[in-house]
Amino acid sequence: MHASAEIPLRNDVTGSCGKRAMLEWLRPRLRSSRVPEGIGVAHMAWRAARGESLRAIAQRFGNALLAVRSDAAGEDATAGADAGRYRSVLGVVADDADAVARAIDAVFASYAEAGRHDEAFVQRQVTALQHACVAFTHALPDAAPYYVVSLAGGRRTDAVTRGDADVDTWYVARDRAATVELPDAVRTCLDAVCEVERIAALQACEIELVIDAWGVAWLLQARALPCAQHAGHAAIAARRTVEAALAREAVPPLLGMMPDWNPAELLGEHPRPLARTLFDRLVTRRAWAIGRAALGHAAGARPLLRFHAGRPYVDVRTSFRSLLPVALDADLGARLVESACARLRAHPHLHDKVEFDVVPAALRFGFEAWFATRHAGFDAADVAAVAAALREPLRRALDHARTMRLRSGFERDLGLREPAHEPALLAHWLARVELRTAARFAEAARQAFVLEALMRSAVEQQLLDGGILQRLRAAATADRVGDGDDDHVRAGTFEISAPARREWTGGPRRPARAMPAPMPTARDAPRLDAALAGLGITIAPAALFAHYAAVLRTRELGKFALARAVSLGLDALGARAHACGVARDDAGWLELDALLDPSAEPRVLHGAIEAARRRHAVEAAVAMPLLIDGHCLGVVHHAAGQPNYVGHGRVHGHIARVDATTLPQHVPPGSIIAIASADPGYDWIFMREPAALLTAFGGPNSHMAIRCAAAGVPALLGVGPEAFRRMADAATLAIDFEARTWTKA
Repeated sequence: MHASAEIPLRNDVTGSCGKRAMLEWLRPRLRSSRVPEGIGVAHMAWRAARGESLRAIAQRFGNALLAVRSDAAGEDATAGADAGRYRSVLGVVADDADAVARAIDAVFASYAEAGRHDEAFVQRQVTALQHACVAFTHALPDAAPYYVVSLAGGRRTDAVTRGDADVDTWYVARDRAATVELPDAVRTCLDAVCEVERIAALQACEIELVIDAWGVAWLLQARALPCAQHAGHAAIAARRTVEAALAREAVPPLLGMMPDWNPAELLGEHPRPLARTLFDRLVTRRAWAIGRAALGHAAGARPLLRFHAGRPYVDVRTSFRSLLPVALDADLGARLVESACARLRAHPHLHDKVEFDVVPAALRFGFEAWFATRHAGFDAADVAAVAAALREPLRRALDHARTMRLRSGFERDLGLREPAHEPALLAHWLARVELRTAARFAEAARQAFVLEALMRSAVEQQLLDGGILQRLRAAATADRVGDGDDDHVRAGTFEISAPARREWTGGPRRPARAMPAPMPTARDAPRLDAALAGLGITIAPAALFAHYAAVLRTRELGKFALARAVSLGLDALGARAHACGVARDDAGWLELDALLDPSAEPRVLHGAIEAARRRHAVEAAVAMPLLIDGHCLGVVHHAAGQPNYVGHGRVHGHIARVDATTLPQHVPPGSIIAIASADPGYDWIFMREPAALLTAFGGPNSHMAIRCAAAGVPALLGVGPEAFRRMADAATLAIDFEARTWTKA
């Protein structure tokens, strides 16, 4: 740490300053925050004269509440990273000598082997709290040029560091910190960390503080951060490039990583060039619109996906327009799109649930009431017109012959063979996958979404028991692709470096489970029949159940058909790269068009690979929001989300972090498996009998939500990138699916 000469340094830890010594040095110099009074209890003094130490504490603090914190010699060393390793005990009454002694003993015991320079730090505990905060002068792990402020409400001083509270995080660009608008509590925290940074002359530092009911900030800890220095100017330039592109939009942009096709779930938050361009070519260039139009939606010709700082973003307006029925009046449709955009802005946590809770993409039971609670400014005639126009997509979704045609097409697609790697033949093969397999899957997915909205509304309107619907989903999705058909599927479907299933030994395949499909009860059937007639739909409840199950099975088959085709294409692209003198893993840094260029030269390709690596590293240091609203990226707010709890009971287990390159045999059976984003290629995890699944991205209708429900594996999905990082870094995790809470252990 680069400290001023005045900062007291411990002799035994070069360049490190103890927690208490640092706070006491800062106390008279601070203006933006205060330091609670405290005293240090040296380990040697505690062993020699416990009673004297306890009397001094009682005399100093009376009957006040105390926090007994760790202050080990190497805890805050710049090269140590021991922060958070040791024990703190809160809520200790100062004149209760036994309680104070137990707390100090507990802190020293957490050191394993306390040395002569180790202390326990006894501090007056701040009460009447409003917020707990942890703030950094640079984003970890590479010191990217952002102040990072994590804030949690409540009465616990350790609400952020414990990891089990709802935490909002703000990334504030260092070059904009003085001018951007921030909530009062965030500005208070930012001012405090900036002041510590300036006074102590630290290259990078972290602080912990709390804000009391009167808005006063109390500094509890300040320490240097051991992180590499980042080329901040490059990240700033990259951010400004994105801002300039967004500012050129005729209409203020609204873009999201999770609406519609959920690209963050399928590609990850920051995919490599080949993965993103292959996904764009096969799915979001034409196939998505073809499938949507087949169900009677507006579709459209505008690009659905954009990439900013290497991140995949859905154009929300384009998505919302395409989800409306094609028969809807253009003016009414335009008003609906803007209303849906306004709702998403007001409720950004709905970004992965837009088709069920934001845009009226499907007819449902109780449609008028559903619409009225989400969209204002529309009269009864408008609502009736929307409902009438949505009847055609529902009719097509209920067309059993259509579903069977799709299923037959997917069965043929499972017979696809790996294409030749000659560029023209490979390009032709990819076009066939785009216009057949991917377009069919887009159509099957729309069928499933339309029917899912109808079935969920049946539960909401108490026409159907929720448990019956859950069992129906589980029975429909328990069927697996036939043995051997998924040998080509890989985790990280579009990532060329991920091994295909045939490349690893993962033990026996998980057999398909035959599950009886439930039927409507004698109580539900008449009410469902009447409600269907009210929508103008002539289908018997039993036939609706059977068709819904068939649609879900067809969609699942389509997922594997597309994933298998993509995997075959990646194998051919790997062969093409090898022919050009490029290693398979390196090929992931090339865009699809570069690999398909018949005149590509190895020298040029290797140059493009190195440039892509450098660009990716710079872009990784640009903080990007899950939802872009406008063009200013000086502040990126990651709000505490509303994750999707799938399952029941309580789970406690060790965390196993998994990515696209993880081999199944390296994952301990019975772990809580943590995957940032999980596509169909991760189905192997069920062979490891996981205790639960944890993901950063993924909605209640995602592939993994469906598979976990069918396999009886509880899952906590879509917790968001910030919470996922905190949870996945824990050794063990406890998840209560009834209380909808989680705790790090």
